[in-house]
Amino acid sequence: MLVVATLCTSAAVEAQIPKVAKSSYAAPSDQARVVFSRPRRRQPSDVTYRVVSQAGRCLAVLNNAWQMSTTLWPGRHMVMVVTGTAPPTIQLMELKVSAGKTYLVNLRPQVNVKSPVKIEILRRGDQPLEAFPPSVRQLAPINPDLRTCTEWVSWKRAKIETRAEQAKRKWDEGPDEHRDAHTVRRNDGWTAAEVEEP
Repeated sequence: MLVVATLCTSAAVEAQIPKVAKSSYAAPSDQARVVFSRPRRRQPSDVTYRVVSQAGRCLAVLNNAWQMSTTLWPGRHMVMVVTGTAPPTIQLMELKVSAGKTYLVNLRPQVNVKSPVKIEILRRGDQPLEAFPPSVRQLAPINPDLRTCTEWVSWKRAKIETRAEQAKRKWDEGPDEHRDAHTVRRNDGWTAAEVEEP
């Protein structure tokens, strides 16, 4: 069983074309919704981003211009952004979420740095008039089969656990600024009424 105290996980990608999801951006009343987006790039990388829970469940798979959302129970969740395979690179992100709210996270590629993904949290307080950003709707949500991803996490477990432990130590020993920049806070989200199309 994968644990996040040592943070283990990762995920896999589908070779098939994913379905376009018909889901709303609004969160269910008893859960939070987190929308992960990978903005479109003219020269896309073929590296897949995988967002994985501390239990080893794949929450999202992102290729260029993909967007996926997941629902989580209210509370604190530590998740990993996993890239590459030999060995995988792991970056951590903390989600502190409330029921009935939608949270937004952009994952952008970075070149020639140790952390290949720039984790950008779109916070409600940073948006004009605190409105739900219209740019989020420019990407069509997709719905790949996440079972393959979760199976890949299980298959790569040993390598992922080792890297996850290193990432957790870096997280714990790193500066507060790093943790703050990679933490979604409860007030960063939008209610279902605020998310609905005007």
